[in-house]
Amino acid sequence: TIDKALKMSAELRQLYGDNEQVKNLIDIARKVEGMPRHASTHAAGVVIADKPVSEYVPLAVNDQSVVTQFTMTSLEELGLLKMDFLGLRNLTVIDETEKYIRLKNPDFSIEKIPLDDTATYTMMGKGKTLGVFQFESDGMKNVLRQLGPQSIEDLTAVLSLYRPGPMDSIPKYIENRHNPEKIVYDTPLLKPILDVTYGCIVYQEQVMQVFRTLAGYSLGRADIVRRAMAKKKHAVMQEEKANFIKGAISNGMTEAKAEKLFSDMSSFSSYAFNKAHACAYSFVAYRTAYLKCHYPTEYFSALMTSMMDSADKLSLYTAECKKSGIKILPPSVNHSLLGFTPDGNTIRFGLLAVKNLGAGIIEKIIAEREANGPYTSMYDFCKRCHSREFNRRALEGLIKSGALDCVSANRREMLYNMESLLSAVETELKFSGQGQLDLFGEMGTSNDFVMESVPDMSKEMRLEFEKEATGLYLTGHPMDDYKEFLKGANLEEIADILAGKYPDGKRVSVAGIISGLKVRQLKNNNLLCNLKIEDFNSSVTVTVFGNAYEMYKPLLTANKPVILSGRISEREDRETEIVFEKCQLLDESYKNYKPSKIKSGLYLKIKNTNSPEFAKIKDILAKYKGDTPVYIVCSDNNKKLEAPRHLYINYSTELTNSLAKIVGNDNVKYVN
Repeated sequence: TIDKALKMSAELRQLYGDNEQVKNLIDIARKVEGMPRHASTHAAGVVIADKPVSEYVPLAVNDQSVVTQFTMTSLEELGLLKMDFLGLRNLTVIDETEKYIRLKNPDFSIEKIPLDDTATYTMMGKGKTLGVFQFESDGMKNVLRQLGPQSIEDLTAVLSLYRPGPMDSIPKYIENRHNPEKIVYDTPLLKPILDVTYGCIVYQEQVMQVFRTLAGYSLGRADIVRRAMAKKKHAVMQEEKANFIKGAISNGMTEAKAEKLFSDMSSFSSYAFNKAHACAYSFVAYRTAYLKCHYPTEYFSALMTSMMDSADKLSLYTAECKKSGIKILPPSVNHSLLGFTPDGNTIRFGLLAVKNLGAGIIEKIIAEREANGPYTSMYDFCKRCHSREFNRRALEGLIKSGALDCVSANRREMLYNMESLLSAVETELKFSGQGQLDLFGEMGTSNDFVMESVPDMSKEMRLEFEKEATGLYLTGHPMDDYKEFLKGANLEEIADILAGKYPDGKRVSVAGIISGLKVRQLKNNNLLCNLKIEDFNSSVTVTVFGNAYEMYKPLLTANKPVILSGRISEREDRETEIVFEKCQLLDESYKNYKPSKIKSGLYLKIKNTNSPEFAKIKDILAKYKGDTPVYIVCSDNNKKLEAPRHLYINYSTELTNSLAKIVGNDNVKYVN
């Protein structure tokens, strides 16, 4: 509250006392504090009554929807029924996947899949859950790897526990699951209630069962307590505490244990999940996992179609497909449909993902192709698909995305001839519409249009155009030529940064392509810049302050491969960012890099690290401290060990001569 802020902050109190404008502002804020700031609408809440709702409560119009003027708690207290009807994109994805599967397996039904499929649980236990409903986050993957789920019950428990509060019980749940002998019940009466969750209270329903079994509550009264806990109604809880403890004691519990159990349930229930809800979610999650495991091309086709509005998600899913050996084919006017479509072990890019191409134009392209066969040339395509909606921007998008490669592989040639070709098409259609087709029959048909020959574009330009047209690199990646160098460059992956693998403020270095630079001037005339850097799978926002921008401007605007360094910035109200520090161009010298199999550093061969000579070696190394690694090769077992960081050296011939006196010249080698 404002009063609490004034009490706790000496700086704010001073401003309030010294600055009339601040005092006025805070006084006004105090008057409106705690008042509703707007009329909101529940995202999925529907009120159901036996008569028109207006006979019970006043109504209003909010964002063109008819809503009640009372809150959900008031409605429930009045006895009206409020239901939440939640729409899930994943249900559509499952349905679309089912349709794809039935094209080759007509008897397939998602309703008939086994709920104990070993392959599905094994996949989830390995954390391979990208694209699986509710289990995509790195935290969830980590829990699955530790748990090794074997049933829907396990998935339900994980979904319920992976929340603030119950999350503290995850280690205990996993430990008890793998070691049932460690499960302890405060009273035997708890065993039938908690055995399914290995002695941990996980669900709201379990709280109700505890009240019923230990204190003799009715179902209705137990539900009132559960709701009071969930809504943090402490007054109600205090009233029930004495009743619960009294009932628990009468059932054989000690007062101390009963009080502890009530306290545990009170703190837990503020965050507890409803098992029915969690089970429904885990059921949907299992179905998506099963489809990913057994029908990956069909599943990812449906999933990516549903995510066409998110280039970041598409990038992640296409990368996942490639890792699984599924090839992503670029869009094609002769093969693509609206969305992504499976074809054997490949997925064809959907035309709807091409920018400046509306659904109406795409439907015309597909209908014409199905009615009159594949398109044979760019001219043939333009003539057959000509319409008022089919403009130059749409054609340009198709060329840049590669969708017309099936009629001419030279994209630069198509772009170069586009204007003259469209003019020729419009001229022919104009005259043919006036009944002058015979003239063209004598002069030659449209198929005789010859495009002026020009060399094709570079790989870099082709990829840049694909990115412009679809938001993705389709036939490669600008960083492909640097893969070998990047393997040994000790860089962070952007996906790991976004997943919260590194703490706020950590210095990181990433490699990628810079795009979307935006520069704005602040009130103090300093510059503030934002940009994106994208590696093979993900992209992250980078904030660049004025001085750094001026220093690195040529690199930040070049759209070239770079290594960018900075600090991770995490805030609650925005996505993770990198605060820019420096940047280095990946020039031609890094292309097709052939890494040395032997790392640079100082190599010493000794019997083992317990030998007397190793103590002398450490004393010598300590005198030449530096940044060069030291590697110890043990002749006893032929193992190579890297010395600790405090034994790294600053190389000199004097150092090697000193070491050679201990181990011999043949057992000291420096690799630059």
